[in-house]
Amino acid sequence: MGHQISRRTLFRTASGLAVAGALGGSLSACGGGTGAGSTSSKLTMTWWGSDDRHNAYKKALATFQKSNSKIKIEERYSGYDGYFDRFNTNVAGGSAPDLLQMDTALVAQYARKGVLAPIDEYVGKSLDLTGFSKTLLAAGTVDGKLYGVPSGIGVNILTVNVTGLKKLGLELPDREWTWADLKKVAVEVNKKSGGKQFGVDDGGGGTLQAFEVFAREKGQTFFATDGKKLGFTADTLQEWWEFWAEMRKDKASPPAAITSAAHNDLTKNGVVIGKTLFTFDSGVYGAGGAITDAVLDFLPTPKGDWSGAREGNFVNGGVLLSATKASKHIADSVKIMSFFAQDATAIKDMQLLRGIPPTEKARSLIAAGLSDTDKKSMDIADYISKRVAKATDALAAPQPPPNGADQIWDLLFQSNLAIAFGKKTVKAQLTAFFDQAGSILSQ
Repeated sequence: MGHQISRRTLFRTASGLAVAGALGGSLSACGGGTGAGSTSSKLTMTWWGSDDRHNAYKKALATFQKSNSKIKIEERYSGYDGYFDRFNTNVAGGSAPDLLQMDTALVAQYARKGVLAPIDEYVGKSLDLTGFSKTLLAAGTVDGKLYGVPSGIGVNILTVNVTGLKKLGLELPDREWTWADLKKVAVEVNKKSGGKQFGVDDGGGGTLQAFEVFAREKGQTFFATDGKKLGFTADTLQEWWEFWAEMRKDKASPPAAITSAAHNDLTKNGVVIGKTLFTFDSGVYGAGGAITDAVLDFLPTPKGDWSGAREGNFVNGGVLLSATKASKHIADSVKIMSFFAQDATAIKDMQLLRGIPPTEKARSLIAAGLSDTDKKSMDIADYISKRVAKATDALAAPQPPPNGADQIWDLLFQSNLAIAFGKKTVKAQLTAFFDQAGSILSQ
């Protein structure tokens, strides 16, 4: 769904984060301009993805070269596994690609190490970002400079098994629902199924974006602006964990064993195996289709139901296109970024293969050819992005995550699991969580 960065994706990037840190000195030197970079007459472009994404990129680039015959492009592509390992090796050896698909979870680290080129000077000139919101561009912005152009919009949602709801005689909740509404319908699922199903996956720790939205509804961020400490309070996390403890007690959410088994394994997700009807994991449905035969629909992460609650949802940028600082072809790379952002042919070629298109213009161009579920996916992203844009009380979009973020996200999951298994009380785990998180961020 829309390439929001799911918990699963964030953990998957951990190897890239670790290698980037290990090569810190080399990355800084090469990225800072002392490395050779790409001196070939060809512009090298690299990306990861499925065969469908590969073919779409190649088709669009062929169209680009018809109008830009002087720009010769060497295409390099692969799956995600090993992608950043190879990139790190190339950077350290002075042979980094000129243009690459970048992960929003890693852009801050590469930008701060001097690997990526800031591209602000091209905006409004050879880089046309008409229709891109400020909140969306924040996904590629590090320390006030733009280092990547978002490919799409990702929003924080629940995927819903509509087939299962109808079998139980339940209706899809309204989009403006609250956490209390979620608990109510989740309890009803368990009752009407005779205890055979639970309403929603346990969100206490395994669903990063859900907690982040909850904290933002209280005016708090996940990480502080400087990335050196957490941005939310112990009271907020305690309230969150206690909410999910009640959900498990009321059988609105499954027991710890089901949650643990599904960790980083979509095939064991509650909706996929028929144990839950609502899931926070967007990977159940994406550009490759659904991994369940159920009819699906989507809802925003619930709104705060307390006095003074803010808009907690936000828009992130899917994947990015970034240029490397040592490249001799930055200006040409920027032209390609602009082409993918605005050209009608490229937009139609890519469809949803890099996420929900980032502008209303792009979304309207592909709408007619989408499946019913794709249309629902795009519609909910459009709905949330407009709601966020209209909100006067919403916090700024989150900054790219700091060093150690992957460890803290895993710590959040494991902490909630310890509570769910009865190994720790909420208050005892709170102390341990904040002590360990502080230690990680201070390194």
